Amino acid sequence: MSKSSLEVLVLFLCSCTVVANPTYPPCADGLMCRPIFANEMLFDCALIQPEKSTALVYMMHGHDGDLSKGMFFDLMLKLGDQGFSCLACDQRGYSPSAAPENPQAYHYDILVDDMYKIINSSGLLPESGKFHVVAHDQGARVAWHALGLGEARQRYLSFSSLSIPHSDVFTNALIGSNADADQQQHAQYLRMLVLPNSTSAYNNAIRDNVCTKYFVENATVCQRHLWWYSGAVTSGALGLPPLGPYGPIATTIGIPPDALANLTQYPLSGVPQYVMVGYIYEFPVLYACGVSDTADVCKTLFRDESAKRISSLQYLQMAAPCGHNVLGCSDANQVAQLHEDIIDNIMSVHTKE
Repeated sequence: MSKSSLEVLVLFLCSCTVVANPTYPPCADGLMCRPIFANEMLFDCALIQPEKSTALVYMMHGHDGDLSKGMFFDLMLKLGDQGFSCLACDQRGYSPSAAPENPQAYHYDILVDDMYKIINSSGLLPESGKFHVVAHDQGARVAWHALGLGEARQRYLSFSSLSIPHSDVFTNALIGSNADADQQQHAQYLRMLVLPNSTSAYNNAIRDNVCTKYFVENATVCQRHLWWYSGAVTSGALGLPPLGPYGPIATTIGIPPDALANLTQYPLSGVPQYVMVGYIYEFPVLYACGVSDTADVCKTLFRDESAKRISSLQYLQMAAPCGHNVLGCSDANQVAQLHEDIIDNIMSVHTKE
């Protein structure tokens, strides 16, 4: 594999510095780490609860590797110093005791229900029932989907969406009259990840080129992670682009277009998103992305289109080398700015009270 291909895959897998063994610790000084029982399963969680808490901030990772709640630890400690309770968990499929072995269990409606059940069981939720959300990658898609389902509109105090624009904007870029050719090309890998038993498809291409070598050694564990993508499509939270020219991630995975056309269970013309989010006016939103992202392209078009659908939008575009894992960018100054913008987005709600 060439150096450039490896760099692309590193960005795709969202790890901090080491791909095969993600560097997130299981806990950190200043945090309490314990399981939370929700939806008849145990989720591995980290939390902080100041003596006088201003509000709860719930943080949700996406396709970010083992122990990926750890991507939020530094931010949690900063928010704790500001008087906020914080909660981050290894999500369904990532917590060993919350890892069903069937794809239907990763439908996004169920992942949204996990969010509410975990928060309700944490002991951190104030009487108002409201909370702030900071979420990355597929975690952010789940948070957007919760808004499409409705209840979250009354419960979110603010939303910081990392690497993912307004979900209607993203799917519009994948399929339809306003599709963006650049994003369509970069998103072709999605059609591979949602194949039935995708880790074994096309002579184990995903297992060999993604799971075993660069992500997790256990293909069964990797498949559980990938079922999040299937759940996104089947729930109507995410569309798929028409089969077309490959971007760097799809090229690296290596399933040829003709083979993908024969393997896919979805129309070659694409799949629309059918649970739409619509206009957001109830709370402020931060959308932050990195220009080196090879999956969810970071461009001002998505900022502008998101702004048409969000009454109070803050935007941060992080320069190279920052890519998909904006919290794990190697540029510490830009990460510090991201932390500051997330905290400002959260604090803006309380300075108005």
